[in-house]
Amino acid sequence: MADRPPEAKKAKMANEQTQQTASLTEIKSILSDDYTGEIELVDVYVGRIGHSRHTSKLIMDLNKCLPFSRLQHLKRVSCDGMIILAEVDELEKLIKHEENPDRKGSISDDSKEKSILRSKVAEYFKANNVDENMFQHLCDSLTIRKMVRSGPKLTWQYEQAKQYWPCKFHPDKYLESLYSNSIFTGEEKAFHLEIMSACLYLSHHFSETSFGICVNPKLKRIVAIGSDNSAQHPLMHCPMVLIDNVAVSQNGGVWRSKKQEPITDDDGLITDGIDSHLMDILKEKFGRLKFGASPPKTSVNLQELSPHEDNLDKYGPYLCTGYVVYLSHEPCIMCAMALTHSRVKRVFYHKKTSFGALGSITKVHCTRGLNHHYEAFHVT
Repeated sequence: MADRPPEAKKAKMANEQTQQTASLTEIKSILSDDYTGEIELVDVYVGRIGHSRHTSKLIMDLNKCLPFSRLQHLKRVSCDGMIILAEVDELEKLIKHEENPDRKGSISDDSKEKSILRSKVAEYFKANNVDENMFQHLCDSLTIRKMVRSGPKLTWQYEQAKQYWPCKFHPDKYLESLYSNSIFTGEEKAFHLEIMSACLYLSHHFSETSFGICVNPKLKRIVAIGSDNSAQHPLMHCPMVLIDNVAVSQNGGVWRSKKQEPITDDDGLITDGIDSHLMDILKEKFGRLKFGASPPKTSVNLQELSPHEDNLDKYGPYLCTGYVVYLSHEPCIMCAMALTHSRVKRVFYHKKTSFGALGSITKVHCTRGLNHHYEAFHVT
C-alpha cells in the first residue's frame, strides 16, 4: 500500500494556521466515573452499643456472625456509640425477613414490622452465641442509616462520605492531581500543547484529515506520525496507521513498504516511522521538535537495571510501551482498544467525535478487566 500522506489542500494564511494551533491552553484528565460521578449510597442496619466496655467483644462477635466484607471502607463504630450490623439486604437475607417495599429507609417505633425484625435479629444473635446483655441494646435501637457503598477515592468523595458515617480514607496525591488537572508542570504542559499543536497543524494542512503523533517521553522525540487513510482501507483509521508506523520503527509494520536498512539520523535514531515530507513540514513550522526512535534492544541484562525503571527503560521500544500518543480527533472503540493492546502510556486528543471512545460514548481506557490501562486527556 502507498506510503504517501494525504494530499495537501491550498495553504492557509500563516496567521490563520497559527491562531488555530496556538489557542490550546487546557489539558483535562478523562477519568473513570468512579472518580467523577455521584457517590452511591446503601441502606445499612445499625444499633446502639449498651456500654462502651462491651465494644471490643461486641465487634469480635459481630465479625463472626455478620461479616463486614462489603463495608470494609467504613469504621464499624461511630463516635456516637452506634455500631454497624450489616447492609439491609444482607441482614434480612440471613434472618430470612421479608423486606417491606414501602419502607423509606427508617423503621417506625410502633410498627409491627420492627417488632418482628427485632425478634428475628435477637434470635439470630442468640443462635450465634452473642452475649444477650450486649445484643439487647442493639435490637432495641435497631435503625437504618444511609452510607457510601464503596470507599472514597478522592478528597471530595471523602468529604461527602463522612457526612453519612465515619469512613477510612488515604489520599492519593497522584489521583488528586489528575482530578484537579494539575498533574503536569508548566514545562510538561507546554511540551504537550506544542506536540498537539503540531498534530493539529498537520490536520489543517491536509484538509482536516485526522492525524496522530507518537512520542517517546524519555527522549522527547517524535517516533512516528500517522494519518487517516480509511478511504483506501476500512481499518486504516489514524490511530491504527500510527501504531503500524511505530511498528515500522521497530522493523515491523504491514502497511508501509519495507526497506533493506532502517533510516537513521546522525544520532543513530530510527526515522522509518515518519514520512519525510511530514517531517519537513513540522521542522519548518516547529523548529524545536526532535525526531527519531531508539532502535530495539537485542538483549537485556536485568541485573544491571534499577527496579525503579519502567518497561521502556528496561526493554527498549516494544510496541507502544511507555509511549505517548497525540491525536487530532478522539478515537473510536476499535482504535481505543488498539491503543490498549499496543500498551501506550498516555493518549491526548483534541476534537471530540460522535463515535469517540475516550469520553464521548464510552471510556475504553477505564474499562475494568483489561490487562492494560492508559491515561487519557482532552486538550482544548
